[in-house]
Amino acid sequence: MPMYWQSPRFAIYLNNIGEIKMKKIVLMILLLVLMPILIYSQSGPSIDSLIIQGKNYLRLGFNSWSEKDLLNARAYFERLSISYPDNWLVHYYLSLADYRLMSFCFSRPKMNEATKFIDDGIEHLLTATKLQKDIADAFSLLSSLYGNKIATNPMLGMTLGPKSGLAMAKAMQLEPNNPRNYFIAGLSAYFTPKMFGGGKDKAEENLRCAIACFDSVKVDNPLLPDWGYEEAYAWLGVLQMEQEQLSQAADCFAKALAINPQYNWIIYALKPELDKKVSEQKK
Repeated sequence: MPMYWQSPRFAIYLNNIGEIKMKKIVLMILLLVLMPILIYSQSGPSIDSLIIQGKNYLRLGFNSWSEKDLLNARAYFERLSISYPDNWLVHYYLSLADYRLMSFCFSRPKMNEATKFIDDGIEHLLTATKLQKDIADAFSLLSSLYGNKIATNPMLGMTLGPKSGLAMAKAMQLEPNNPRNYFIAGLSAYFTPKMFGGGKDKAEENLRCAIACFDSVKVDNPLLPDWGYEEAYAWLGVLQMEQEQLSQAADCFAKALAINPQYNWIIYALKPELDKKVSEQKK
């Protein structure tokens, strides 16, 4: 008589035990692999807090006007865009970092590098406007990048000029009181000759409109764009310096620093230039 462990039933029993053990082993391996992800998803920072942190990096780069800080801010949002490809704010702030770096390159000048940031910024803004179709800030910034692309190659004016105009018109239609619409329009007018629809008078008009909107429109959601207030005062002060309205320029710079005391462009460039002009005027 065969022993029990020699019977077919016992073989099936052992086989079933083996399958159960194997399933347990596979389950344990999966848990070990997924545990860090599960823990991070439960305890890691939310996308909202990550965006706010990125805005702080952008602010640091803007205040210091350091290429390294601006590139760090851009790299931060680029990483976020890989993890959160469907978040329009991530694409918007990545394009804002490109806009800042474009301006930095123009000030050196590094035209080839500026073009790279312009193209990348346009690409991300087009993505942002597809994901969120009713945000004025994305369209006005897109208008600016189209306009600056023309500055790198005037031959593009025939194609990009209308695109820039349409983007700004869309921004104004969506949010007629958005201060950044007027700020960007003011800068565009400042750098565009009067014969092509720009001019210093038009720039001043738009900058004053921007300041009035900043005074009356407050952004309660820390995730949304809120930049530009001190810049509007800074550029208005630049216009007034050019017109030899030095006391008015000093007032604008003081108001800009009251908004942002770490604004290095005023501290280390505009204010010393103004002081020099005041000194020369007294002689």
